[in-house]
Amino acid sequence: MRSFKKTCVFAACAAVTVALFVLLDLVLYPCTYARNDVHTLATQQRDVLIMGTSNGKMGVDPDALLEGTGLTGHNACAGGEYPQDAWYLLRLAAEKQDPKILIFDIDAGYFTTQKEKGNNALLFYHEFPMSFAKCSYFFDAVADSDLRSLLFPSYEYPLKTTIQRAGDSFSQKIHHDYDVSHLKGSTQEYHENGYIERYPVSPQDFPAVNPILFSRDQVVEENMRYMEKIVKYCRKKGILFVAVSAPQPDAMIQMFRENYEDGWDYFTQWCREREIPYFNFNTDYYDAYPHDPLQYTDYEGHMNGTSARAYSAVLGKVLGQNGIWASV
Repeated sequence: MRSFKKTCVFAACAAVTVALFVLLDLVLYPCTYARNDVHTLATQQRDVLIMGTSNGKMGVDPDALLEGTGLTGHNACAGGEYPQDAWYLLRLAAEKQDPKILIFDIDAGYFTTQKEKGNNALLFYHEFPMSFAKCSYFFDAVADSDLRSLLFPSYEYPLKTTIQRAGDSFSQKIHHDYDVSHLKGSTQEYHENGYIERYPVSPQDFPAVNPILFSRDQVVEENMRYMEKIVKYCRKKGILFVAVSAPQPDAMIQMFRENYEDGWDYFTQWCREREIPYFNFNTDYYDAYPHDPLQYTDYEGHMNGTSARAYSAVLGKVLGQNGIWASV
């Protein structure tokens, strides 16, 4: 009898604890652009998906990219999006819809670093609906993450900020409100197609240079393993995988030429061996788009809105001329 009572008490305490964590998550975890991205991938059909890191997020506007093609697209890039995250985003999209093309924006430096632990590692997982992809994501990545991030995802966000936004966060979640106006800030705004538009910044106000540089002998095996999984899965599902490297500022190329060229050579060979079309706007397509600082908001390659739309149009034209759109 005592054992049964102890079990009941334990179960009740566990239920209360879980309920408390869920409530705190609803109130304190902010509504990020990842929430909108995952919602789109899980609920809406898109022909073209764009994945990669922040240069792709601020550099590719799907509307400008696909203008005149009759295709729909969504930009699911993110700062800190590693191949593992892209793999599960692709799995979720394929589970919920029928994408035709995956454009992967390659920032070579990211392939030499490990995916960080903590809140940023949960950026996308946190927003996944219950699905086979989410279960796999949990066992493959989240279970190895910081336990505090898993149990209390908002702990890394400043408490003062989350409390100020608590009412809005709670309201957006319970009302399933994905209005992009909530994601507009003083320096940038999120668009419904996943693209983040950065407002222009004068080169004299650019932040200090702190790039993630590529070195062939530092390539992380896990990153390339997930890239292989993505490519194989795309072929299995009939999704055309296309690799792209967005134009970088000339100042950065000149400053770190050896690292950049090593990275571009590495991925040129990697793509060639797998018969993957690779469009690099710093080598073969260097002259297709300007590389001067006025196109960017920093020296690390994040474009301003005007530049991103212009580059997206050029990218769309190049892909069209090479038969990518005709493959759908």
